[in-house]
Amino acid sequence: MSGFKKISSAIVAVFIVCFVVFSCSVYFQIRQNISDETSSALNQVQEMLKANMNAKDIKAVAEQSPHLSVTGFTGRLSMPTNYHSDNQPIYIPIHENQYLVVRAHDTAELVQNMNLFWLVAALFFTTLSVLLFTLKVAVTQRLKPLNQLGDALQQLVDGKATNDFEDSDIKEVKRVIGQFQRLQGSLQNKERQLVKIDKKLALLQEQERSYLARELHDNVGQLLTTIKAHAYILVNSNEPSVLELSAHKVQTMSQQISDAIRHLTAHLHPLVLDRVSLQQSLEKLVFEQELAHPQIEWQVSINLNKFAQEHERDIHIYRFVQEAINNVVKHADASKVWVHIAGDEQGLTINIRDDGKGFDGNAVESIGMSSMHSRARCIGATCAVELHKEGGVRVQLSLCLLETEDLRQVNVA
Repeated sequence: MSGFKKISSAIVAVFIVCFVVFSCSVYFQIRQNISDETSSALNQVQEMLKANMNAKDIKAVAEQSPHLSVTGFTGRLSMPTNYHSDNQPIYIPIHENQYLVVRAHDTAELVQNMNLFWLVAALFFTTLSVLLFTLKVAVTQRLKPLNQLGDALQQLVDGKATNDFEDSDIKEVKRVIGQFQRLQGSLQNKERQLVKIDKKLALLQEQERSYLARELHDNVGQLLTTIKAHAYILVNSNEPSVLELSAHKVQTMSQQISDAIRHLTAHLHPLVLDRVSLQQSLEKLVFEQELAHPQIEWQVSINLNKFAQEHERDIHIYRFVQEAINNVVKHADASKVWVHIAGDEQGLTINIRDDGKGFDGNAVESIGMSSMHSRARCIGATCAVELHKEGGVRVQLSLCLLETEDLRQVNVA
């Protein structure tokens, strides 16, 4: 049902109820007034009768009253002529067995009052009709911006944008249109950000493929080629020393291939998470970085003993920490790094800070930074990367498990 129909239905219902109540009140009041005036007229006739006025004078007075009617009666009465009660006929004797009968007569005045009442009712409903027509025109005109807003929402669903709105003098309508325009602008910004992220992800995929191809070709491929050569020597040579040297080379290169494949596998997926807890995985990750970069002083605090494990979420956390530490060792040129990770039943906090040279505006939009923000969103966490007041960069991640659980329940519902 449209807004105008709802408003008009409510107005009509209120008008009808008020009209019915008003009509009943007026009708009963009219009846009461006529009854009182009729009783008064009959009492006046009774007083004239008591004053011994002749029947002719009483008849002249009674015929002039709109509340009384005068008729003749011939016959014997079953009650005395001086008997009278409220609104009962008055019998005035004229001759023997002839009487003048004065009765209450309220029909004419009632008809007159009802005619006035119907005139008022007609005026009432005419006013209602004019009011509804005026209301329809006004509501249609005032709701035009809302109809435009509905069309704009449909266009927004279809991926189109519009700002074609008429000015409205209604404060609430202007506020809704303003909110819609801000929402539309925000969605357009989000869409542009998604396009950027898609481009970065595509570039990241190409970089990953290039890295894998280079590692397989330059490292594993070269080693397999060398192993193939030594295998040929093992098959065709009879010199013990040559055979021993080739066998040793094959063994060494096989170990190198195993290490290279293990390194590639860890790069693609942290297998350590499949075997140990998140805390042990992060401790191993930081320990390997300490061994690889002994010139950096590391202060590490990791406490996740009470943090509930969830494999998919743990992978995002591991990758987040891995990316943050890689950024430090590759770009920060830092001499000291602080790694503090704590978690319990309520949530998780990660703080990674260095005393390096910081970053510029382009670094904020890098693939690594985008990856960290994306992983934080995937687990319902908030991420902040900012320059520290004492120098270097601070990376923070905050995860509230209660809020994440509430959000999941809402999505399921």
